[in-house]
Amino acid sequence: MENLEKVCWLEVELQHPKGWSMTAEGGGITSGYLKIDSRTRTKIELKWDKLSAKGEAKPGLQPPVLVNRLIDEQEKKLKKRKLKVEVLEKSSMEVCGHKAYSVRWRGEVETLSFSWVCREEVKIFLVNYYLEPSEKIEDVKTWFIPSITCHTQEPYWRCRLFGVEFKIPKEYKLHYRKLAIGKPLMVFKNSATLVIYWSYFAREILSNYGSLFQWSKKEIPGELEKAIRGLNRDKFKLEEKRLSLDEKVHTGLGRGSLFKKVVIWYDSNLNKIFVLGYLGPREDLELLENLEKSIVFKPD
Repeated sequence: MENLEKVCWLEVELQHPKGWSMTAEGGGITSGYLKIDSRTRTKIELKWDKLSAKGEAKPGLQPPVLVNRLIDEQEKKLKKRKLKVEVLEKSSMEVCGHKAYSVRWRGEVETLSFSWVCREEVKIFLVNYYLEPSEKIEDVKTWFIPSITCHTQEPYWRCRLFGVEFKIPKEYKLHYRKLAIGKPLMVFKNSATLVIYWSYFAREILSNYGSLFQWSKKEIPGELEKAIRGLNRDKFKLEEKRLSLDEKVHTGLGRGSLFKKVVIWYDSNLNKIFVLGYLGPREDLELLENLEKSIVFKPD
């Protein structure tokens, strides 16, 4: 299928037709969820849960159990409305190199539900794809199933939001997010803290403030400050049209100190202001540099 765009979020990647969008997401370290809608209805729901350290799924978290339980739950709901669930086909398929258990069934609409275990990422996945009356299941399997990526050999995951794509090391987990359109903020944590924030319509906004420094005094979110243990804007230095802050943070109780770095710049080509923050050991500062280098804009 032509005119596809990519979703990279919560340690999974997939494609969907242009015009559809991610309308809900949740979870983090132990589980995740995302929902993708067309202009008229929900089309894709994807859930995942972390397995045990041994990579084994509990009896209640086996792919056939998850899919059949889902269908049973829908059947109970439909019975109250005097409707029935019809199982059309049970089969298996390959998803990102894994064998998945699949059921095509019809409740209110025809649905393809499938589940698989990814031992590389130690997760179990469950996906629902809701078909339109005009859609053919064979076509969906051609463009949708091969696009799903649940594991990669790369040391990072791609995140893509509102056309901006960047890379986060796999060991860093999404700790906090505020996905406001035009001003998204994400905080990732492991041995250090990484923060990324950007603002749209930068040219128009900066015309009101007069400078990037004046903008920083009013527009940097409080959640970003909290993530890096405070932000003294008066310490920003202007270097090559960028604002930067380097500061030692004392942790107390004889635990030494951490290093804080914040960089802010205006990208005139993208008409965006980016803010990156780091709090952690000085020797891991390259994490911030790698994050900045990875940022690209890929309009959908």
